[in-house]
Amino acid sequence: MRSHMIAFGVGGGLALVAAGALALIAPKFAERHDGGDGFHIVNITDGGRGSFHLKDDALDVSAEWKGDFSFAADGRSLTALTERLEVASKDQNGERKAVFENRKGAIVARAFKGDRETPAGADADREAGDLLQLFARSSGVNADSRVKAMLTAGGKARVIEEIGALVGGHAVGAYVEALAAEAALDDADVRVLAARVKGLTSDYAKRSALGALLTTQELSEASIAAIIDVAKTIEGDHELRLIVEQLAEKKISERNFAIASRLIDEIEGDHEVRLAVSALLESENLDDADAARALMVAAAKIDGDHELRLALESADERLQDGEVGGAGLAVIAAIEGDHERRLAIEDFADSLEGESPHWIGLAEAAKGVSSDHERRLAVEAIYGAAPQSSDIRAALRQVAETIGSDHERRLALEALD
Repeated sequence: MRSHMIAFGVGGGLALVAAGALALIAPKFAERHDGGDGFHIVNITDGGRGSFHLKDDALDVSAEWKGDFSFAADGRSLTALTERLEVASKDQNGERKAVFENRKGAIVARAFKGDRETPAGADADREAGDLLQLFARSSGVNADSRVKAMLTAGGKARVIEEIGALVGGHAVGAYVEALAAEAALDDADVRVLAARVKGLTSDYAKRSALGALLTTQELSEASIAAIIDVAKTIEGDHELRLIVEQLAEKKISERNFAIASRLIDEIEGDHEVRLAVSALLESENLDDADAARALMVAAAKIDGDHELRLALESADERLQDGEVGGAGLAVIAAIEGDHERRLAIEDFADSLEGESPHWIGLAEAAKGVSSDHERRLAVEAIYGAAPQSSDIRAALRQVAETIGSDHERRLALEALD
């Protein structure tokens, strides 16, 4: 059973903490998750300071910084540093530390083993470079600028090679996202990246990478198939829904709508399916023909009456359109509970303005409400919203006359007179 919660995970029992991440990670992002094989991450802007911590059974690396900094392409040195960066690591060989400081415009690196500083020279530079590269490869910090540096130094092949060497899903997601924003990727590139992402256990990282590929690249059918294959391995409905929301923010072509539909088909929970469908229906980038198809997806996929009605509600003014309205009537027909069906009819009626072929269709939908009380309320709601028309009144009168209860039937007929 797929989890309906946010599912994070880096694999291998990693525990990841990133705090005070500046604009270098995610300036307005604050999110946390705790799990047995997941990670805990918090990114917060905090007055130019930041920190990072990743730990598993074999690796413990942390970093603290003040001010801005930029990695060189290989991640072993800094091309810019305004103040100070410190990286530390603990493993079976003991504790190591590297300190980088801006001293009057020059970046000075120092390396330590335990409490002892390595004398300045080639050994100290190598030790500091090793730690800095480990930080670059495990954190995803400053991925955007580092990817640009690698593209300049060796093209996209250099970046894809580096993505294969990254430690942890969070970093992989960040680097794929940065690469997708900067370079056009072909089928071979996407195939390699998809295989790398598929091997992650972090749903968050998978979503970050796949969402970026789907929204920035001109993809062939082969590449789309490779991405969907990875998407099927995402356990969290929430993360799949967020990919659909990313697609909804872009121009929704026939291809993108087909991708969104395939992703929705992988979502199991009614609530997340409804939110995904609602994101499409509320997008200005969706045309009416695809809106109608989105409603039909909802009718086929959502079991719960309440969520199905809320999906219909998301269509709102689109229901005025003939095709969308027809799909909306199909959604109403799929709602089994009398109360939710009556509320759906009311929502639909409130969305229509003036003349519409759907008024008669709503009257027919009201016949499907079994409860005499709810059927009467449906008749009254349609009549109150519809334009004055003998045809509409006649159709509603026929519905009112089918009400079994004398009392409810009388109230319905009185409302029509």
